[in-house]
Amino acid sequence: MLNEAPKKPKKVVDYAHPNAWQLFWRIQKESWRRMLTPALMYFFMSLMMLAVQVIEIVWLQIVLGIACIAGGIFFNAHLMFHFGDAHYDTFLSGRLYRKREQEEGIFTAPDHHVEKEYRPWKGFFIGFLIGLPVIILGILSGALEGTTAGNAMLWAFAMLAGCAIVPITWLRNYVSGLAGLSYFWTIPTVIVPIVVSGVFYMLGAWNNQRKRTRREEREAAIKAAAEAAREERLHHVQTEEQRKKTLQSKKKR
Repeated sequence: MLNEAPKKPKKVVDYAHPNAWQLFWRIQKESWRRMLTPALMYFFMSLMMLAVQVIEIVWLQIVLGIACIAGGIFFNAHLMFHFGDAHYDTFLSGRLYRKREQEEGIFTAPDHHVEKEYRPWKGFFIGFLIGLPVIILGILSGALEGTTAGNAMLWAFAMLAGCAIVPITWLRNYVSGLAGLSYFWTIPTVIVPIVVSGVFYMLGAWNNQRKRTRREEREAAIKAAAEAAREERLHHVQTEEQRKKTLQSKKKR
């Protein structure tokens, strides 16, 4: 029987102590991963907006389109709130690990992902990544406007990021004097996912911190109440003993 070759031990990746470049690329990976779900929500809402455009009643078309945009923003806010909450937990764990390393010399577990820790700017960066297709498609649509390639680009824009381009088409079609509005004006709409993502990411972290503070205050109040009850019982016992000693001394007299 042939001897089996010894298996090479798996290399342990130290996520807790990355160098500058490792941390940079890991943050990019984590940010791109986090932007996928909100971006897909905007994509689905864009498809719904594109379907809504076949409605001939203008006011109903606009109302349903605004509802689609609001739905995309709602999902974006909800997901970023959750991401901020989760990243804040990781941040607290990392802070505790680093404190132990500095004060007690206890080495941090290598599976702690520093790139997943909360930072206030991360929500805005993820929002920028969500809006990146709008920037690219807005530049191309504006530059190629009036050409065959530009018309094809508008269809792609409406499918991928309709929440940005459809409101511009409303202005072009239904507001007098804005028929020639450039598609470059779709680019400023990227501010919406950036602001929504950044604000709700921070709100998620703040909510996590607030819940922890309330829990600590509640635990401290319970502990203080228990200590007060213990002191009261001790005082009652001491008072009872003093009363008995007083009665005994009176009897002896």
